Amino acid sequence: MDDGKPPPRCGNFFVAVHEGADKSNNDNQLHEYFGFLVTITMRITVPLDRVGDQQISRNVIRAPLAQRQGFFAKRDQLRAFLHMNWAMTVKTGQTPASANDNLLAWVVTGPVGSTGPVGSTSASGDVYGFCEPARYRGSSVARFVGGDWFSADPDAIDMGIVSEMRFDGARRFQPQTTSNGPFV
Repeated sequence: MDDGKPPPRCGNFFVAVHEGADKSNNDNQLHEYFGFLVTITMRITVPLDRVGDQQISRNVIRAPLAQRQGFFAKRDQLRAFLHMNWAMTVKTGQTPASANDNLLAWVVTGPVGSTGPVGSTSASGDVYGFCEPARYRGSSVARFVGGDWFSADPDAIDMGIVSEMRFDGARRFQPQTTSNGPFV
């Protein structure tokens, strides 16, 4: 979901992971830092005539059940899970696959529509994967959205709360090589 919006029949809670910024700051090797965004959406089921900060606060934040299963509790769980998660980013052979597993699979099979292996391999066929996981860098202020966010009629009574978290700094290092050896 490149814009973070959920599909029309997403249920009450939806998480979209999409591309963030990347950067490289070295000349003689690819020393890259990648980021990603996580957009969290939760449908709010309160009557339209009762929508207000205090009512939503009771249903989403303050009630004992909301403190365990509400929007901000789920956002905090995701933040804690994704921040500096070494197994998800760096370690290979994980279930679900780590970022390095996915990178290796992409290099072996190539991107969709390709005819052969492409990607980041050295002359020996080694894959230079991620060596550090992404770090949590903040989230947007939670905002209320209407039916258009859920791909419904803008006048629909669907309502939700949305916030976007940013993760940066997943580090990937790849020495540059020439046909004769390392590039200097």
